[in-house]
Amino acid sequence: MQEGRVLLERLRKLLLSRSTAKWVIVGIFIGIIAGFGALALYFSIKLVTEYMLVGLTGFTPPVSGASGGVPNYVIGHFRMFLIPVSLVLGGLISGFIVYRFAPEAEGHGTDAAIKAFHENNGKIRRRIPIVKMVASAVTIGSGGSAGREGPTAQIAAGFGSFVADTFKMSDHDRRIAMAAGIGAGIGSIFMAPLGGALLSTEILYRHDFEVEALIPSIIASVVGYSIFAYPFHYVPLFTIPQGTLLGFSHPEGLLVYTAVGILAGLGGILYVKVFYGIQKLFSRMKRVSKYFRPAIGALVVGIIAMFFPEVLGLGYGWVQQIFYNNLVLLPLYLLIILFFLKIVATSFTIGSGGSGGVFAPGIVTGAFLGAAIGIVIHPFFPFLNVTEITIVSMIAFFGGVSKAPISVLIMGTEMTGGFALFLPLMLSTTVAYFVSGMKNSIYSAQVDDRSSSPAHKLEYDRPIMDDILVKDAVKTNYLSVSPESTLKEAAEVIKKTLTNSVMVKDGSKLAGLLSIEDIPKDVDQSTSLVKDYMNTDPMTISPEENIHNALDILTKVPNGKLIVTGDGGVVIGTIGFSEIADAYNREIRRLKKLKASQ
Repeated sequence: MQEGRVLLERLRKLLLSRSTAKWVIVGIFIGIIAGFGALALYFSIKLVTEYMLVGLTGFTPPVSGASGGVPNYVIGHFRMFLIPVSLVLGGLISGFIVYRFAPEAEGHGTDAAIKAFHENNGKIRRRIPIVKMVASAVTIGSGGSAGREGPTAQIAAGFGSFVADTFKMSDHDRRIAMAAGIGAGIGSIFMAPLGGALLSTEILYRHDFEVEALIPSIIASVVGYSIFAYPFHYVPLFTIPQGTLLGFSHPEGLLVYTAVGILAGLGGILYVKVFYGIQKLFSRMKRVSKYFRPAIGALVVGIIAMFFPEVLGLGYGWVQQIFYNNLVLLPLYLLIILFFLKIVATSFTIGSGGSGGVFAPGIVTGAFLGAAIGIVIHPFFPFLNVTEITIVSMIAFFGGVSKAPISVLIMGTEMTGGFALFLPLMLSTTVAYFVSGMKNSIYSAQVDDRSSSPAHKLEYDRPIMDDILVKDAVKTNYLSVSPESTLKEAAEVIKKTLTNSVMVKDGSKLAGLLSIEDIPKDVDQSTSLVKDYMNTDPMTISPEENIHNALDILTKVPNGKLIVTGDGGVVIGTIGFSEIADAYNREIRRLKKLKASQ
């Protein structure tokens, strides 16, 4: 028992340290949850699909190669008039679960995780991952047009936030842990570990990267993928039949791939405009309870699906049929219709408040577009086949609309095994990224770059912060205890500080720091003394340092406060984020007045 406590204490100290080694442990934890969470979601969707969509309507959608998809799929007889029933029932259940227990779980989970990173220091309520998983399984399993990546990302990101909170890690570390969860979740569910890891750094911004999250994300994504892909024997998500020629051997093909990028970019604009237009439409339905809005959206999707069941669910199986060259099932006219209808179905499913991701529908929509282009251009460019154009189009489409072209490009090669198409993918995805426009992103919570993120704002005010000294921002009224104080007395003072620690002073000098975690539960706190349990070497800062350096240190300490000490260890006061912000705002006001007087 004692050895367990010692081990836990060592682990806690490592996670609170500035050592990069802690991210190996955190990454493994997050990866394990991401992998098992992805499996739980996968089989939950499969179970709900069997009982709702298949059970009620008799319609069995095709699946991807990794899930057992077979060539020459044929749509069998199904009860088309019961499709809206399945969807509306799913919308009612999903709406109740989400708005009763966690309204933040509505819509696509990746966007919610991105917003938490920028605006809430990576904090995600503990109930959200579970609510998201159940609601998404019902939405998708009943036939809703949505993806698995958003829920999986939110499950793993939520666990990353939970780990950080449990071990009282800093806000900075919580954000990194949460970002690693996004990468691990998406990398697992798409069986694309490298792309998922890169996505966690790229998806937060429209044109920037969160570089610090890369190593934790790689570790978490590798672990998550290893767990999730085990039942599927580590094959790619989509199967490319043997004998299908993939590659780049004709330079004139670059003209075609440029055109594919342009069309994918324009299609991406349509996707974003329709999606947020419908979402705005539902947000204006003030007289309709939020509980019922997903059911209304589901009804619209159900009516569409009565005649075009290809819009139901994930849609991976239809992409797989394109790769199997089953174009009798998906002729040109139908592919063009499905391109538009998949956008509409996804927008009504998620925009109404249904729970699910936008990544998978984006991939499927791009595939419908690419297959249509491939059929049209193949007679003129016979060295290009439909499968090649489909792969390039689906990746370019979502790479542009997600504003994460590099990571989505890598994911595309991992999902299909189409590494020979790397050059065409690079060209088309880059073209689509620029054509779709910097502001047209399917993830509305993205910001332009690190300097635009509230999480990093103070870091980019460095010129001003370098001129402000700690002594000009220090808080001189603070609470402290003596080394001779009892642990009980110290615990009472800690409650008053509204933090998890209290300064220990011996006269005017700093003696140490006592955290609430340093106080054992199995000792008599009324007789045990602070000096026997305090940290005698706490983090401090000189009053002559600038507040930018103070901010750098603060992002890596768990209690959000630094002790300011002068010569001989004499305590001057404390400094935290609020003191830095106040000093910064005072300097801004001073500079504005100075400029106005000139």
